[in-house]
Order: sequence, then structure tokens, then C-alpha cells
Amino acid sequence: MSLSPARASVGNGGSPRLFPTPVIDRRHLPPLRRHLLAWFDRSHRPLPWRADRDPYRIWVSEVMLQQTTVAAVVPFFERFLAAFPTIHALAEADEQHVLRLWQGLGYYRRARHLHAAARKLVAEYGGTFPNDPAVWAELPGVGRYILGAVLSQAFDRRLPIVEANSLRVLSRWFGSRLDPREGEGKKWVWAAAETVLPRKRAGDFNQAVMELGALVCTPDRPKCDDCPVRNQCAARQLGLQAVIPPKAARKATVAVREVAVVLRDGNKLLLCRRPPDADRWANMWELPRDVVRDNETEPDAAVRIVAERLGLSVTAGVEAATVRHGVTRFDITVSAIEAEREPGRKVRLAYYTAWRWADRGSVGEYPMSTSMRKLFDELTKPGRQKRLF
Repeated sequence: MSLSPARASVGNGGSPRLFPTPVIDRRHLPPLRRHLLAWFDRSHRPLPWRADRDPYRIWVSEVMLQQTTVAAVVPFFERFLAAFPTIHALAEADEQHVLRLWQGLGYYRRARHLHAAARKLVAEYGGTFPNDPAVWAELPGVGRYILGAVLSQAFDRRLPIVEANSLRVLSRWFGSRLDPREGEGKKWVWAAAETVLPRKRAGDFNQAVMELGALVCTPDRPKCDDCPVRNQCAARQLGLQAVIPPKAARKATVAVREVAVVLRDGNKLLLCRRPPDADRWANMWELPRDVVRDNETEPDAAVRIVAERLGLSVTAGVEAATVRHGVTRFDITVSAIEAEREPGRKVRLAYYTAWRWADRGSVGEYPMSTSMRKLFDELTKPGRQKRLF
């Protein structure tokens, strides 16, 4: 359906050949829209943010769903909405509380942007959700995807969205061999997403495309026989489901070695808060931590970290625990090194913005990165607790 006669040809071997940029034949769009929406009406998952058209719930869910699976998001969404049931509740909350509720979802910049945007909407619009793309475009953390997702679902604005599932579905429907993640392919897929939208039920259609990609038109072994629009799919007609869209180039994994320093004051541990402009985990709490430099041992790194970031002199001791954690393309290994302070010196912050002595019972009150939480879980396993606290 997606190829004009000039765009498809037969090679010497008799097999179909696609030109890079297919032409969308609008005459075939009405049945595609009709079949897909009918399938969505009877087959969509009963997700908690689909219960109504509440723009707040839709917005929170879409921010959480960026780079995170639906299965992982549902329990976080329910806890978050229980704590912050309205935009006013979110705007009035302390950022540390917001980060604690986000803890475990990763990509914490999303939470800070969501919080800042809620405050802006309350301060400037009384907590209402304007049906205006220009307003949303100015909110922290709102790009083209979030703007289209919220306004199309909440207000049925005819705005497109493209994410990992929909870019795959659109590429297959129209037989595009371009890479939809960058360059001309990215421009094409956004144009296609806008072209296919119906005049009514745009939000439902956007959700239906994503749902189809999640449940049927999967990256590997798509269930084409179960697809409601299989007769309108160019990739299926040409047998190219396995190569459309082209696989994303795999980025090399970068190994990162870090040290976190365990400093005690009686039965308490020293925790520090990262600065708001940190590359990762801004405003989150942690044991004093940094990357191990070239030709530096873990004990040497522990001494340097405490001196540079806290102005203290320490003697490094034994390795207490080690954990590994992946962040995007980084494979991070964090080793906890125990250290003893020289008496008489006070903390002088040179990197962190705050510090606290925390006992075992209060550690859970501080928002931490997943890697730091993993490290604490390892340090507080039975048999270690007595020594640590």
C-alpha cells in the first residue's frame, strides 16, 4: 500500500527491490486507520494511565515511559500518583521527595524536569493544562514526543509521536529502508507519523501504533498473522520484516571503574549530595565517589576522592564490597573502600553540596542512584551489618 509503482521494481533475481524513500499512497490510509483502531479498542492493555483523559496522569506516564518498559513503569506510576495525586501536590513537593519516589527508574533528569515543569504550570497557569503546543514546548524536559503524546491523548490534538515501537511499525508499513533514528530517515518517519493520523481519535491512533509495536510488530519474529493491518504492510508483502528498519549500530560498551569511600562516625556513615549540574545523578546522595584514574589503585583513589571533595585526610583500608551496574553504554564497577579519618579536621565541601552522618535506619530516606543502592544492599547483607554500622 505504501509504494507507488515508480518506487518498487523487480531485480534480476525476480525479487522486489525498494528504493530508499517510499511514497505514501493516501488512498490506502482509511482502511489502515479503521482496522488499527478497531484492533486497539478490543485488544489494548488496561494500563492505569488509560483510565481517563487526565492530562496529568498521561504526562507522568509518558515521562516515565521514556527509555523504560511498561512493565517496569506500572508500579512506579502507581506509587508516584499515590504520593502526588495532582499537579499541585507535585509542584509543592520537595525535590528530594520526588527523587526518592523516582528511585530505581533511572534517568533522574526526567524527574527533575517533571517537577520543575509542574511548578511552572502551577505558577503561570494555576495548575491547568493548556491545550497549546507553544506552552508545552517551553516546559522543562518537554520535546516533540512528550508534547505530541500529551496533547494528542488528552485533547485529541492531531499531533504525531515517534518512539522505539512506532518508528519500527511506520517503517514496515511503508517499506522504508532508511534508518528512522537519524538524518533523513528521522525526518521521514516523523512526516509519516503525521500523515497517517486520522482527523479524529488521533491520541488513540498514536497509542494504537505503539501498542501494535509492543505486542505484535516486535523487533524480532513479528506476529504478522495476528496483525490487523497485515494487508496494508509493505514490508510483509515484500518479505522484508527482518531487515526493516535497519538495526541500530551497536555502540561499544565503555568499562568504568569507580570507588565509593566508607567513612564512619560511630555507627553512622558519611553521605554526600551531588551538585545539581552533575553529569549523572544530580542532587542524589551517595558515599563519596569518583572514577578511578589511569594508573591509580582503588585505595589511592579513595584517599584522593576524600581529599579533593571533602577536604579530609584518610587512610584507606580494605575493600568492603563491589557491584556492577550498566548505565546506557557504560559498564560501571563500583568498589566500596573503607577508610579512617585523621582526627581534628572538618569537612570542607569542594564538589558536593551537602553532607550528613546517616545511621542504618535513615539511609533509605535519601534518594540514591541504582548503583549506589545496590552497593548499600551488598554492604548491609547479613554478616556485614555489624561491621558496617
